[in-house]
Amino acid sequence: MAKTDHCPICNVAVKPENLLRHLADTHPRHPDTARLRDELKSQVGRVGPRRASAPIHVSPWLVALVALAIVGGVGAYFLTQTNSQPFPCVEGVAYVYHWHTQLNVFSGSVPYTIPANTGIVGSCLEPVHTHDTSGLIHIETTVNRLYAIGDFYLVWHKSFGSPTQMIVNGTALPSPTASQTLYDQETISIYYTSFN
Repeated sequence: MAKTDHCPICNVAVKPENLLRHLADTHPRHPDTARLRDELKSQVGRVGPRRASAPIHVSPWLVALVALAIVGGVGAYFLTQTNSQPFPCVEGVAYVYHWHTQLNVFSGSVPYTIPANTGIVGSCLEPVHTHDTSGLIHIETTVNRLYAIGDFYLVWHKSFGSPTQMIVNGTALPSPTASQTLYDQETISIYYTSFN
């Protein structure tokens, strides 16, 4: 059985290393507490009251590393957001113009379906977008500028790549180009050997 002492004030059994703390915690106002503590401290094997723990030391390089990680994470977030939305959202209804261009894309000789709501994310409507899978591109802009087929591909997150043929309103272009402007009531057909 472990050795115990008895408190000289209340006669409670206490481990010898805890007797000083017992006096300080249980009998702080008793008239004999100060004298008893002094006597007990002078005895060999007694442990004094607990010292306050040392403050936590954080090195400056660790703070800098954490700050750098946070700044890098925030920067990466905004870069990915910027890449996912190439144009600012169209706000309001005061359009400079509202045009429609029919886009037909072929992979081999098979029509490729352009997804519905391309360029629409939540409440954000990009200036070039689709509403359904018909290939009808809506160009709705509050900015006085023209948009090209390459702008739609950017919104679509597809590479324009190297089409084999591009036909605009029934006329084949000498060479397909992503800079072909999207005009109202126009039909553009783009042919690829393979498109994905």
